[in-house]
Amino acid sequence: MNNFYTDNEIMKKVHISLEVLFKNDLFLIENLVHERSIAHKLAEYLQHEFPDWNVDCEYNKKDRDTKILDEINECSKDRKKDIVYPDIIIHKRDTDCNLLVIEIKNNKEAPCDIKKLELFTSNVLDYKYKMGLFIKFYKKRKPDLVWFIDGKEVERED
Repeated sequence: MNNFYTDNEIMKKVHISLEVLFKNDLFLIENLVHERSIAHKLAEYLQHEFPDWNVDCEYNKKDRDTKILDEINECSKDRKKDIVYPDIIIHKRDTDCNLLVIEIKNNKEAPCDIKKLELFTSNVLDYKYKMGLFIKFYKKRKPDLVWFIDGKEVERED
């Protein structure tokens, strides 16, 4: 059984989940609630779209080890460690099947999040997520979406 999706199928399922988020939880976005709250609700809706996968928030493990991206701390003077906690991942726990990694910001810039997505989706490191997505939410308008494949930005929706 092949549980992988095409890039377009993944994008469509994410869009469906975002529509449900905006329908059910607009309050969180309009009131600039912390990104963890928004990530949690979005992950719930993504789980419905990807029922055979695990959808987790702040998942910090690769196998049994802590998830680390070497040199990620260089993207910001405030960042002290290489340990990372992606906002949302769609994966198969305890395997090398990594479908989608998502980073979220609520009306803020995110140079480290962009770097994380480049590294998580690159073919150089062990993670090799099929796709990455950066979502920047705004109080009163549609979010910006930036998609990553093979360590590079491939599409921008604003």
